[in-house]
Amino acid sequence: MKRTLLIVAVMIMCVLMGGCTFSPAQPATSPSTPVISPSVNPVVTPVITFPATPGPVQSVPDYESVTVTVNRNVVSTDPTITATYNGGKGLGMTTRMDVTVIRSDGEVETGSKNYPVMGTAITLMGTTASDRVIVAVTMTSGDPYTIIDGYYPFPGSMVPS
Repeated sequence: MKRTLLIVAVMIMCVLMGGCTFSPAQPATSPSTPVISPSVNPVVTPVITFPATPGPVQSVPDYESVTVTVNRNVVSTDPTITATYNGGKGLGMTTRMDVTVIRSDGEVETGSKNYPVMGTAITLMGTTASDRVIVAVTMTSGDPYTIIDGYYPFPGSMVPS
């Protein structure tokens, strides 16, 4: 009797200890259903390249004409470039103003304003050399126009040839 009790006790202990040594049950998957692990797709940022020389600007139809003024800050510790929307006949037709500064060190700065009004300014960081500035406006017709594309030298710097 003691022997049977001992065997039963050992069997119970084995079952108890055996349950503790196994890892928790994993969810069962059907062999016919493949397990797809989530993958991370890298975000590819398109690289926009600009030609080395400024391109031609576009003529805006007279009834949509607007002007933008570009100014450089002359303080060498803060060589910012500011594009200011001045309005014009197309004042109420401009839905967006985009400014791109291609700095002499190769960096590209961009800024935009939706529905600019007279006096709307976009300020971007330039360098103490000659930087290229591109200003484009989009009209209510959906037509985009590049109205400024040129080099704006920092006072005392040379314009690239």
